[in-house]
Amino acid sequence: MRCQLLLVALSVVTMQTLANAQQVTYPPPSQRGDPATVGRGIQRTMTLLATSTPERRNTVHILLYGQSITAGQWGVRLEEHLRSTYPHANLIYQRKPLSGFSTERLVKTAQADLYPTYADLVIFHDYGNNEDYETMIRKLREQTTSEILIQADHFRRSEQLLDESQPSEIEERRQRWAAERNTTFLPGLARQYGCGFDGRRELWKAYLQEHSLAPGDLVKDDVHPNEHGTYLMTELIKAYLVPRSDTRLDPMNCEYVSTYDIDDIPGVTDDKLVFSFHGNRIDVVFRDDATGSCDVLIDGEKPLQNPTMFYHGRNRVKWRDTPIPPGPWPPVLKMTSIEPIVEETWTLRAEQDSKKPDTYEFELVGSVTGSDGSGRTDKRFVSNSGRVVIAPEDWDVQFSIVALRRLEELPMQFQLDWTVETQARNIVTPPEHEPGIERTITAVQRISDGDHTIELTGSVRGIKALRVYSPKKFPR
Repeated sequence: MRCQLLLVALSVVTMQTLANAQQVTYPPPSQRGDPATVGRGIQRTMTLLATSTPERRNTVHILLYGQSITAGQWGVRLEEHLRSTYPHANLIYQRKPLSGFSTERLVKTAQADLYPTYADLVIFHDYGNNEDYETMIRKLREQTTSEILIQADHFRRSEQLLDESQPSEIEERRQRWAAERNTTFLPGLARQYGCGFDGRRELWKAYLQEHSLAPGDLVKDDVHPNEHGTYLMTELIKAYLVPRSDTRLDPMNCEYVSTYDIDDIPGVTDDKLVFSFHGNRIDVVFRDDATGSCDVLIDGEKPLQNPTMFYHGRNRVKWRDTPIPPGPWPPVLKMTSIEPIVEETWTLRAEQDSKKPDTYEFELVGSVTGSDGSGRTDKRFVSNSGRVVIAPEDWDVQFSIVALRRLEELPMQFQLDWTVETQARNIVTPPEHEPGIERTITAVQRISDGDHTIELTGSVRGIKALRVYSPKKFPR
């Protein structure tokens, strides 16, 4: 009986503690960004959100990409905020963080994770070298019409609240680098590529000074935000994601996105449509009552005959029934090919070399290709079919399997699985949809950004419009 009473008492104390934790409130930031600049570079996305109604539920695709800061709870809370603030938007919200992956790694995984997503908005943060950082922003701008919000760095525990307007005058090397990055490199990159820049670092510093806090008061180690820091990070990103009253644009017809009503396209018949366009992506918008499909040709060929329409997706370590903990980190940072690849799943089984423990021998099998050769992690591998190529410098077993999963030693064996993804369709079919959501499907994306012709045959009268995207036309 006494034990039961003790358990009840402990339960009450625990519940009270949790309740108190949930009731903690923090002072809101009084500085939320310069009204002249907040929202810059992301107004197509914000217009799509803000103009959504029950009758017209705009589809809005947002991707968060980066490392451990991107993996923080602020991303979850931002999603909750957007869904509650814009309840009628058809929000597709993705987070693809790879904790620990600074720019020299992320620039490789971006080939599978970032560019093919072709989101309306990419919210990006990463630490690392400037060259690889710029490469990611440049390729994202060259290959997609995604709006990009570059996030500044917050203050680490180990940094001081200095005047960073003159980075060269800061003695401590790491803070000098951080100051240069946040006052010159990142805002300069945003201007160069037409991105938004949230200026979070100065706002973070102002908050600390206003409330007599030290940088360490908002982080739980040196860099990762604690609950108070997560609150502030969420509030500052919310403050940037706002529609601007001085910006008026039609998100379906702006400089880099154009929509063409089928009734305005000459020569359309009940079963055939031929349309010339300039861009690297074209979507088919179906009528609400459409039921039939259409065959697709781009420049006279089926889109999936173009080998660039396939790519190797992110590889993952098999962890079930193994001593390897789960996690998102790919041990192969990047894969390429020298021959056209096809839709299939791949499995790579690796065994540790007993004479050279940091090296693995492996065999590769594709669900369509079949057995496709064997190789070693310390040598360039080209599969028998030419559909899988792995350079030795793109293996990352020690970091992705051991260090990040906190294993004490290299595993004796492991298995990787991945899928070949596509960026086009040979047949477009009206997608299922809820009331108010436009029935849109991408026919092809990330082809060369130039002049092309699409030919649709079949149930053409079920088509309402065509929508074209051209990264070259994105304002900078």
